[in-house]
Amino acid sequence: MNEKKLTITGIIFTIIATAGFLWAAIQWHNTWKEPDQATVHDLQLNEQHTFLNLQTISRAQKKYKETDWDGDGKKVFSKYFIHLWTSVSPSSDPISVNLIPREIAFATEASRAIDGYYFTDLHDLDLPEERGKQSLNYESQWAVVAMPTDHGLTGILNFLADSSGGIFVNPAKYIPTLYPEVPASKGWIKIDTIQQLQEYQKKLSYPQNSPKKPL
Repeated sequence: MNEKKLTITGIIFTIIATAGFLWAAIQWHNTWKEPDQATVHDLQLNEQHTFLNLQTISRAQKKYKETDWDGDGKKVFSKYFIHLWTSVSPSSDPISVNLIPREIAFATEASRAIDGYYFTDLHDLDLPEERGKQSLNYESQWAVVAMPTDHGLTGILNFLADSSGGIFVNPAKYIPTLYPEVPASKGWIKIDTIQQLQEYQKKLSYPQNSPKKPL
C-alpha cells in the first residue's frame, strides 16, 4: 500500500514538475521570439483612422458651440477636446456632452492612444514675423494636434485640426506646441478627404517591417 501511495505521489510530482518546465519554456520563447512587424499598411491605416477621428472632433466642436454648456452666457468652442465628451460646470460638476466617443476623449497621452495616435490641445497662436504668441480666442478659434506614439512605428504623420474645419498633415518629427496662424507656412499640408490622404500617403517613404508597438 505504501509503495502504491509513493508511486501516485511520484506521478503527481512529475506532472507538476513537467508542467512547470513547459510553462518556463513557453515564457522564455515568448521573451526571445521575433517581435511582431508593423507593415506599411498598418501605419497608413493608423493615419487614416486618425484623420477620421479628427473629423469627428471637428464636427463635435461645431456642434458644441451651438450650446452654452457651462451656463456662463457665452457660446464658445471647447478649450479642451475631452469636454466634447464630458464638460464641467462653473461649480465643477460634470456635464454629459457625448459629442465624441470616450475612447477619443481619453486619448490624451501615448499610453492611452487610439489607433497609434494621441491628441493634444493647442492653446496659443504662433504669430508670424517674430511677433511672439497669443492665447486662442475660443469664441472663434480652437486647435488640436494628433501625434503618433512612436514616430515611424505607429505612423509618420502629425495631424492638425482647427476651427477652419480643415485637417492638415506634416511628416516632420517635431511635436508642435503652438498653433500656426498660417499652417502652410510651417509645412502643414491641407487634406480634405480620406481619398486625398491615401494619395498623399503613396508619395511618402515608410519604414519597412518596423517592430510593432501596441496600438
